[in-house]
Amino acid sequence: MGYTFDDIAGYQTEKEELKRLCEVFTNRTAYLKKGAKLPKGIIFYGEAGTGKTLFANVLADECGLYTYSIDIAEMDSVAQVCRKIKRAFEKAAKHMQPSMIFFDELDKLLPNDEEEYYTDQSKMILAQLLTLIDGMSGTHNFILVATCNNYGGLPETLVRPGRIDKKISIGKPNYESRVEILKFYANNSTCKFEISMEELAKLCSGFTCAALETLINECIIQSDNHNYVSKKLICERILEVKEEDIPRKSSYASDAIRACRNLGYFVVAKSFNNGRYLLNLESDNLGNNFFNKILSEYDSDYNADDFYGDDDDDEGDIDFDLAAEDREITEYIEENGDDFLHEDEENEYFGKADLLNTICVLCGGYAAQQVVFNKIYDNMQGVLANINAILLNMSSQGMFGFENAFSSWRNGKLPYSYEFIEKLNDLFDKTISDCYAVAEKIVTKNKELIKKMIPVLVEKQYMDNLDCESILTKFGGIIS
Repeated sequence: MGYTFDDIAGYQTEKEELKRLCEVFTNRTAYLKKGAKLPKGIIFYGEAGTGKTLFANVLADECGLYTYSIDIAEMDSVAQVCRKIKRAFEKAAKHMQPSMIFFDELDKLLPNDEEEYYTDQSKMILAQLLTLIDGMSGTHNFILVATCNNYGGLPETLVRPGRIDKKISIGKPNYESRVEILKFYANNSTCKFEISMEELAKLCSGFTCAALETLINECIIQSDNHNYVSKKLICERILEVKEEDIPRKSSYASDAIRACRNLGYFVVAKSFNNGRYLLNLESDNLGNNFFNKILSEYDSDYNADDFYGDDDDDEGDIDFDLAAEDREITEYIEENGDDFLHEDEENEYFGKADLLNTICVLCGGYAAQQVVFNKIYDNMQGVLANINAILLNMSSQGMFGFENAFSSWRNGKLPYSYEFIEKLNDLFDKTISDCYAVAEKIVTKNKELIKKMIPVLVEKQYMDNLDCESILTKFGGIIS
């Protein structure tokens, strides 16, 4: 059975481009009559496991292209590779049926532009390939299609227009595509999942298509006798796929420490913002969509847009400590609306109060450990790095006033004085201390709530809004 567009779940933009290419190849005669030249080559590039080969297979089957595959694994010498490539081009040129010459993982075959030198073998293969591509006419009956993982390393002489005319990036699936991919595989089973594919997609930020398929398959294999897949099993399998290893059972004490830290983030974040949130025993999660969005600007591990999906429900923001000019801006927004801050739908703009609140949230996880356990167990190096990155950004944008504005470019050309650097360090230290004090105050008020929720999070490992709101109500809610 051939591949069809239905075999590609998600990737709507990339799929539309593929359909357009298929329409051109299927109706090649009409396009040639217009005076158009058909593309000589197409390359699908991206990380391993993103579905590049699937796109190539769909292109071949939807267009009815006979495929000549170049498999270097079956060849021992460079001469054999060159002969195989030449034969494929000769056969495709003589074949009456429209054809496709297919190179899988082309970057493993050719010289790498990132290396200091090329091997003689790889240069011979490249020279052979360039000669054959240049011999293709604009009315040819076949096309060269390739996949590669490292597009940036391919020789520029190959990927220039006129040789490889179409380059299509197949990246890791975004949130919407992950939902479609998970549904595609889950719907082929008889299992019932405790959480929806929409919620599961939020937990799988950064997963490739192959990883999503593996995750669903592992969940199906380990479902219970009633074909039921629990949240706990899902979280365990997510960890296994992420680590590419069998999950090792951690001790309750270790889980409790992580839960305490994440609940500290969550309690402080929710005190500032009532938007969407997700509690997960895993790290790299502030337990709040709004603050994850901010932190994702400084740390790629906090990919909020993928992790939580779209969130337009950021109500209940609380200012940290607005200066007079900040309050004037707030009053202006209240009178005129905040559309002027959100005209660009691709970007969100965060002010001084938002960034200071984010630092408070980052301090909240460690304040919780100090308040509940009388000791900070986790290494704070990563958190401090993020805090310092936020502070430097605030300084460079003049949020601490022009007299405290630091420019790395200016410092490289005309270094600041020792006194200025000392003053800036003192300002940063005071800001961190103030933020920690705010976080500690919130955590202390909610100490009993955190202690009650630790065993719940350890047991469940994952709680969405619905679960958590029910538990919060049961335990009396967060004290502001």
